[in-house]
Amino acid sequence: MIKNLISTIKIHLKATEAKPNSILSSILGPYGINLINFCKEYNKITFLYKNLQIPVIIFIYSDKTFLLNLKTPTIYSLIRKYTSENSKKIITKEQLNNIIKYKIKDFPLLNLYTIKKNILKKALVLRVDYVL
Repeated sequence: MIKNLISTIKIHLKATEAKPNSILSSILGPYGINLINFCKEYNKITFLYKNLQIPVIIFIYSDKTFLLNLKTPTIYSLIRKYTSENSKKIITKEQLNNIIKYKIKDFPLLNLYTIKKNILKKALVLRVDYVL
């Protein structure tokens, strides 16, 4: 049996916290996706990224199966994670380097300085300071 791709959906979900609620059912329900199986698979795949917002691309096929393609956690959720560790709105150089390690996969053609500048701009929006 040939699987035809019906739809591609891009959503952001919190890792390990997918539940079959009304939001997911309104997105996946029209395609006949089993929400409980989707939530179990998503939570199993994302257990390493606990409490981080993860962009996921869902490929839905004609036989009502799906394929999950996870991206790296969003910059905003990574900044929130590291600022909640020290309970101040400050990012240290070490924390910034950890965020860069996560996000370097998303920007293969950019140099480290450009990625760092991008992350610091987003931190500025969240009113997070950078300490050398």
